[in-house]
Amino acid sequence: MQAIEEKKLFMLDYHDVLLPYVNKVRKLKGKTLYGSRTLFFLNPEGTLRPLAIELTRPPSLSNKTGQWKQVFTPSWHSTSVWLWRLAKAHVLAHDSGYHQLVSHWYAIYNASPTAFYSTK
Repeated sequence: MQAIEEKKLFMLDYHDVLLPYVNKVRKLKGKTLYGSRTLFFLNPEGTLRPLAIELTRPPSLSNKTGQWKQVFTPSWHSTSVWLWRLAKAHVLAHDSGYHQLVSHWYAIYNASPTAFYSTK
């Protein structure tokens, strides 16, 4: 509760953004996608440290499997450390993909022509 009161907890939430596309990606052979939520703690040095990563897949439409959801936390156990690293890799892919598509493409290539044509 102290971290919440001191506003030192932050969340990076790509769950709702990506979940509508998960089943579409999973229809491609050998491909999968997860929605992700990551909880960060702002340490005294001013660095955000990840505390937990939740990866989620909705129920599959094709083979009627239920929703899959798992939370990963930092660990030093031989298997858990690799699962933590893979979860971080998913979050990094989500973050860079969102940045490139939404922040970069939309701002540069989608908004620029409007500004260009409006100045003529």
